[in-house]
Amino acid sequence: MVSDFTAAWVPYQPGREFAAAAVAAMRWAEDQAARRGLPAVLVTDRKGEYHGEALFEPYLNGRHASPRSPRVNVRPGAVIAHVPTPGALEVATRLARGNALVVVEHPSPWRLAGWAGVVGALDLDTGEPTTLDPRLHKHLDELVRYGNNGYARGYGRDGAHRVLAEMAGAGLLDRDVVLSALSAYDVSPAAQLVVNSLIDKVAPLLNRR
Repeated sequence: MVSDFTAAWVPYQPGREFAAAAVAAMRWAEDQAARRGLPAVLVTDRKGEYHGEALFEPYLNGRHASPRSPRVNVRPGAVIAHVPTPGALEVATRLARGNALVVVEHPSPWRLAGWAGVVGALDLDTGEPTTLDPRLHKHLDELVRYGNNGYARGYGRDGAHRVLAEMAGAGLLDRDVVLSALSAYDVSPAAQLVVNSLIDKVAPLLNRR
């Protein structure tokens, strides 16, 4: 586990209503925040996207952050990252340091099982901690190491390409698992874009298997 916060998530379920997933995350976050005597805050991709939604209104005045407005007016005891993009998850992670973070997953923009597995997030549907395929850990550690320079051309990018090719050859390469796992390792959204482009280059290897 690489996180310094208590983590949970609400995995996407096709039949679940939008509000039900948000309520599950908010209840958990409010409980965690109350234990710390601090308020919970909300992070989304854009500040205005839930304006007028009664469920989100309590968070919209000084308790709502986004990648373009990453500050809140309070010290958070828990953070709710609602359907976060990589940039929003980066903001939420920073705000949650030393406290708690819950993420609501949606396949758009991405699946978050990789992030949840790396941080050992509590699955709020099952009540069990999320685990990652143990075969992935070595590959992810290598991939993160090659990103120390932001996957610049040369050593870093070439090394990352090799690791991704090895993962593809072993049947372990899932784009969303890899990219969301990198968020758990504090790999920046910009660096994740480089890895995403490398996955595109490795993808033909999957088709030849």
